[in-house]
Amino acid sequence: MRFQSILISCALALLIHAGPSIAQANEGYNISPAVKALVDFETKSNAAASRNNQMINIQNYEIPYELVKSLLSSQLDPQVAKAMIFERDGQKYVRWVINPEDTTWYKEVEKFLIENKVSTEKHQYFKAYQTASRSYFVVDPNSGAQFSVKVSTDRTGGAWKDKKQTFDDARQIRLMDDYVSDIFAKYPPQYFAYMKEPAVFGLESIDQGMIIRSLNELPKAGAGKFYAPGFAVLHNKTGAEIARLNGSDDPAAYWEEHYNMPLARALAELAARTGVTYDSPHSQNFLVEFDQNMKPTGRIVLRDLGDVYVNREFTEAMGRRDVAAYFEHDNVVSRSIPMAVGVLHGNQDPSWMSSLIYKEWGQKFFREFNKTFAEISGIKATDIPFSVSQDGKYFSEPISTESMAFRKFLANIHDTMAYKVSPLSCQVIFGY
Repeated sequence: MRFQSILISCALALLIHAGPSIAQANEGYNISPAVKALVDFETKSNAAASRNNQMINIQNYEIPYELVKSLLSSQLDPQVAKAMIFERDGQKYVRWVINPEDTTWYKEVEKFLIENKVSTEKHQYFKAYQTASRSYFVVDPNSGAQFSVKVSTDRTGGAWKDKKQTFDDARQIRLMDDYVSDIFAKYPPQYFAYMKEPAVFGLESIDQGMIIRSLNELPKAGAGKFYAPGFAVLHNKTGAEIARLNGSDDPAAYWEEHYNMPLARALAELAARTGVTYDSPHSQNFLVEFDQNMKPTGRIVLRDLGDVYVNREFTEAMGRRDVAAYFEHDNVVSRSIPMAVGVLHGNQDPSWMSSLIYKEWGQKFFREFNKTFAEISGIKATDIPFSVSQDGKYFSEPISTESMAFRKFLANIHDTMAYKVSPLSCQVIFGY
C-alpha cells in the first residue's frame, strides 16, 4: 500500500540516510516495501560489515534436474518452485545460483558440469540484494517471487567468511525444518514466527548444497509487517532512532523490553515445544517484527533453524528417533538442553549499551526464559536451576533433563504433543 511505502521510506531515511527509494526498487521487479526495508536494515544498519543495498544481477547455472538432489517440502511456495525449477524442450532444469562474491567454490560446480557434459554458461535470470552475510534475497523478474538463497562462498560480510554450503548440512536443515514445522502446525507459536527453509538442492558428489529460505509474509503487498534483524535494533544509530520514533529516549531500556525479553519468550517456547536451542544464538539469527507503524509486535522471527542443538531424549519422547539419528552428531545432546544467548556477539557495542547493562540483560533474559519455559512445559520454575555464566558476549544456562520434574514432563509429551513421523518425508530426504 502507498501509505506503508511512504511510512517505511520515511523511517528508513531517518534511520540510515541511504539507499534508493522504494518506488525505484519496485519498478519492474515487484519487490515489496517490507523486503526492501529488510534489505536496508541488513546492509546499512549492520555494524559488523559494510554491505550494498543496491539491486544487482545474479548469475546461475542451468543444471538438468536429474543431476540434482531436490528435497522439497509440501509447504514450498509454488511460485518459488517455478523460479528454481523450469522446463525447456521437454527437459527439467534447476537454476543453481552463484554467490556473486565467491571466487572459489563455483569452480567445483563448473568441474561437476564439465564431467557430466553440461553447459557451464552463466545465465542472469534473477535479480538480487545482499544481506549482512552470505545469503542473498532473490527476485524472480517474471513472477515477482521473492525468497532467500544460500550457497557456498569464500567471501561474505562480517565475521562470516569462507563458507562452503555442504549438501550434508543442507539436508539436515530440511530435516529440522520438517521437525519444527510438524510440531508448530499443531501448536502455532505464540511468541515467534520462523522463516521456513522448504527447499534444498544438492550436488551430492561434490557435497555442495543450495538452501531456499522463505521470507514469510514480507513479499505480500499490504501484509502490514516489517522485520529488522536484532543487530539492526542494537545498531548505535538505528536502535536509538527506532526507539525515539516510538517515544523513548532510552534505547537500552526500550530494546530490553522489545527485543531482549521477547527473545527470551520466543526461545523458551521453541525449546519447550521441540527440545531445540540455537548453537549460535547471536542477533544475525533473530529479527524483531514490527507493525505497519514501525511498532514492535512483541514477536521475534527466527531464522536458520539448522544452526541448532537438539536434545535426544526430547525428540525420542516425541516419537522422532530419526532426528537424532540423522542430525549433526556433535549437535545432538543428552541429559541437558544447552541454552545460551549473545545478542551483541559479532557486532559492535552501541554507545548506549554499557557492559553493566548488557550483563543485566543476560540475567533478565534467563529469568524470563525460565518463567516462560515453566509456563509452557508445566515444570515449576523452582525446578529449573538458575545459574547464568558469561563468556565474552555470550550468556549461558544449561537446563538439566535428568530431574524428576523434567522426566515427568518428557513422559507426558507422547500423550500431549507427539505425532507420528511421515515415512514419505523420510524417503524424500534420506532415500530409504
